[in-house]
Amino acid sequence: MVYLFPRLLPGAAGSLREAYLGKSAEELRSRADLSHPAMFYAATGGVRLPVKRLEDIRAEILRLAGDRGFPVPHNRRQAATFDIAVAEVLHRDSGIIPAEAVAGDLWAFLSLVLMPDVAAWRYSDLHRDRVLGTDVTRHVFGRLWWRAHLVHNGETEEEDLYAALHILGESAFDQIYARRTSIGGSPALVRGILRVWEGIDVPRDEVRERDLLRDLLMRVLRLQAFVSFESLTADDLDEELARLADESLRALTGRA
Repeated sequence: MVYLFPRLLPGAAGSLREAYLGKSAEELRSRADLSHPAMFYAATGGVRLPVKRLEDIRAEILRLAGDRGFPVPHNRRQAATFDIAVAEVLHRDSGIIPAEAVAGDLWAFLSLVLMPDVAAWRYSDLHRDRVLGTDVTRHVFGRLWWRAHLVHNGETEEEDLYAALHILGESAFDQIYARRTSIGGSPALVRGILRVWEGIDVPRDEVRERDLLRDLLMRVLRLQAFVSFESLTADDLDEELARLADESLRALTGRA
């Protein structure tokens, strides 16, 4: 069954963000709610999400934050492991579908009504992009759902369908999702890139990982005009991507 998630009108989202600025995660705990006067639902396409499901989502994400010290400010490692855990939970258990996941006002509801305390714990400055849903690729929760969606491997019987979440960090995924109309629009291609990337021994004294990934993605984009990656078997795809990765390494390191 397709559930419709509550969404938050932009004006109300902006007002809530302004009211929350400067407040701590602990202070915002009392502001968390399951509804808001300015919430609404998409007109068609499913049934409204039961309130109990919202309660469960908040409880699970709050638990994941608590495991990492919430409401005490997190360190870098805690933030990274929290992101990976939330990405999997949101994609696996929330019931959000891609057609809903593109809606910034859905994510605004989650960050400003359902979980403002967790949002402020993860990003204390409550930057507009992090909570308003103006850019889903940067939203505190929206970006995580999309990361999980791109790596989710439902085509195999592997126990961990989200294992690839551990391969790339946020900034690297940003490079892929920024190309969502091409590379990011093909989960199979993204998973292939991740498989190949995991096997690359990056000479960090010669090239930055970020630069290498950017060069690899540009080569994939150029070849995509002539090759249908979707039609390749997983083995053939990996072979082609490994060849491109080798070209990127040689080009950036000056190796023959």
